Amino acid sequence: INDPDAPCAQRYFDALAQAIYGIALATPNGVLVFFKSYKLLEDTLNYWNTQWRTKISTVKPLFVEERNLTGDDFDSRVRDYKIHAKSQSGAILLAVMRGRAAEGADFKDEAARVVAIVGLPYPPLLDTAIQLKKDHEDRIHGSSAGNKWYAAEAWRSINQAAGRLIRHHHDFGALILLDKALFNKNQKPPNELMSDWYARHLETLNGATSLYTRLRDFFAHKTKSATKVVDPPRTTVLNQRPPNSSTHHGTESLF
Repeated sequence: INDPDAPCAQRYFDALAQAIYGIALATPNGVLVFFKSYKLLEDTLNYWNTQWRTKISTVKPLFVEERNLTGDDFDSRVRDYKIHAKSQSGAILLAVMRGRAAEGADFKDEAARVVAIVGLPYPPLLDTAIQLKKDHEDRIHGSSAGNKWYAAEAWRSINQAAGRLIRHHHDFGALILLDKALFNKNQKPPNELMSDWYARHLETLNGATSLYTRLRDFFAHKTKSATKVVDPPRTTVLNQRPPNSSTHHGTESLF
């Protein structure tokens, strides 16, 4: 988003807030929301200001992986989040793909009943090292190889963040893809860059209301069957497309 004040950006931020608010209402325990960049995270929080932040925080307290947190401050932030996430009302952690929460922290069980992905985290295109790597791939493997590597790097970060959801054999939760940029206009999911464990379970829903209803029913079902052994671990995958949402999800349970 080049101009956070543009009308299209404002609709995006409102739709994103509505989706996260619905997720918070429907989901017990912890919710992880991974943004493609610190800039998008910061722009989102700036736009939400007090109105949306207050509304969401009345359901679940918000914790933020801010830019330039020290290691100790990050550990403290995650520790506080996990304490709140253990309660039924839970908490939300807003973080960034390729950040420490997405790649270095463990969020098992109640710490991550939902993982939401916002945006496609391409590496910085103007970075000299990125340009050199793309040029190298083109020289070695052909003219389109650099772009393929570039896209694969973005999806590596998405798959890494998505992996926070299922941490052991009996864990469960919902993976939500919250941005139309995650799918090309002419491409139906899944694509070859998605991790197979969730790509093969994609299905389609329509809109934020459907997202809320499916999540609510999914977790109600899991609560009733909490004493049962589930094999394999259950994941629900959704794609929500703000502002005109279309949603993808899967495996059992929400139907």
